[in-house]
Amino acid sequence: MMPSEIDSAISALEAALASGELTVEYAGRRTTYQSQDNIIKALEYFKRQKQGVPTTGPAPASADRGSYASFSRD
Repeated sequence: MMPSEIDSAISALEAALASGELTVEYAGRRTTYQSQDNIIKALEYFKRQKQGVPTTGPAPASADRGSYASFSRD
């Protein structure tokens, strides 16, 4: 898929999640998902595609991993 098609898919999937719809149309395709969980999985897939991260397996070290807090006792 082209980058513009990936952006279109992400937008359509996010809109479907917000509205509760299970039928999504993007890049000339219409897909009906079985559940909101399947839409979330598809959204994660396309976001990984956009970042250039492999669609399966662990993300490479260059992927955005966010941050976390660390605490220690003195």
